[in-house]
Amino acid sequence: MKLIDALDQVFLSFSSNKFKTIMSCLGIIIGVIAIVVMLSVGEGIQAGVGQVFSGLDLDVITIFPGGAGFESGKLVYQKPAEFDDKDIHALENTIGVKTVLPRRGGGVSIKFRDEERSFSLNAISPSKEQDLSESIDMGRFLLESDKSAIVIGSDIASKMFKFPLNPGMRLTLVNKENNISKEFTIVGIFKETDQTSPFTGNRNMEMYTSHEAMKELLNLNKYSYSMILVEAEDQNTMEITAKKIDDSLRKLHKDEGYTVNIMKSLLESFTEFFKILKYGLGGIGAVSLAVGGIVNVMMLTVTERIKEIGVMKAIGATRDNIRVLFLLESGLLGAVSGLIGITIGAGLSFLISTLGGFPIVVSWTSLAAGLIFAIATTVIAGVYPANKAARLDPVEALRAE
Repeated sequence: MKLIDALDQVFLSFSSNKFKTIMSCLGIIIGVIAIVVMLSVGEGIQAGVGQVFSGLDLDVITIFPGGAGFESGKLVYQKPAEFDDKDIHALENTIGVKTVLPRRGGGVSIKFRDEERSFSLNAISPSKEQDLSESIDMGRFLLESDKSAIVIGSDIASKMFKFPLNPGMRLTLVNKENNISKEFTIVGIFKETDQTSPFTGNRNMEMYTSHEAMKELLNLNKYSYSMILVEAEDQNTMEITAKKIDDSLRKLHKDEGYTVNIMKSLLESFTEFFKILKYGLGGIGAVSLAVGGIVNVMMLTVTERIKEIGVMKAIGATRDNIRVLFLLESGLLGAVSGLIGITIGAGLSFLISTLGGFPIVVSWTSLAAGLIFAIATTVIAGVYPANKAARLDPVEALRAE
């Protein structure tokens, strides 16, 4: 049987029972749409995480109080370490360390005229924060001698109060924990940015002051740092530098817990997690396609076409001819349905992304996966009816009612 004759027979079969063909296509189309949308959502989330980290230096090591250790072979949570200037000095003298940036954060309320808003205040060492100092749009950056000065993000300055905030204005900051209030002068405003940080969030909504000012606002007996950022000299030896940092801190905090994270490793872990998530979401769509494809292709029942098969065999069609005919029919059904499905799936993904502001990335990989899986599923599902049709006895087939 020539290919052109087989195709004519297939299209004749599709047109003779349009309702069954449409219903068979519908199940496959829905499955393909699910695969494309799910994979696109997964890729969008993965791309979004990459964008968050894109503005960060991968040579940064972060250190947080709190962690776990082993005692008598058991994992136990240790008392959080309290980082102070001794830790900063020890880290600055550690081989492989370029810069040490101690920070402390806390929740405060801003009172301006008759309005009050809640924000997060970050304390820093101004002389060490080169990147932050280069991000000032209006005014100036902090000085080590500043004890009542703050720099604020562009959104705080322009969007959070009835009147815009400008350098030189005074604000009252209230510590939420002890209700201590202190007046601050705005000395600078950051440039607007699209980048966010996994540690401090959106810079447009951030406020910074010096550690000296934070000490007065918190009024603590012992001031400590809630996070330390360490810039390594060489990105290629991050693991070695992190180990040396751990050794330096362990001498000062033998029975206390802390966590040392490598930014590069953290990014790799996030990327791997969201890659698994992406394929997991795609797998959900694949299951729906497998069920829809197998069930609907099996609807190409041999029973309803026994006489047709008998006639074909009577005029010389071989078992291989019958088998190829059925497989070609199921394969074309999958290909056409797959093309429709990836088209609708891509359009639906873009629509969700546009209307919902949800990060979705439609890639050629997602489209190809949907199409290939549709064809493969329907061809595999068509093997059984193809073999069953090929084994029919022509005489019995012609006698069938």
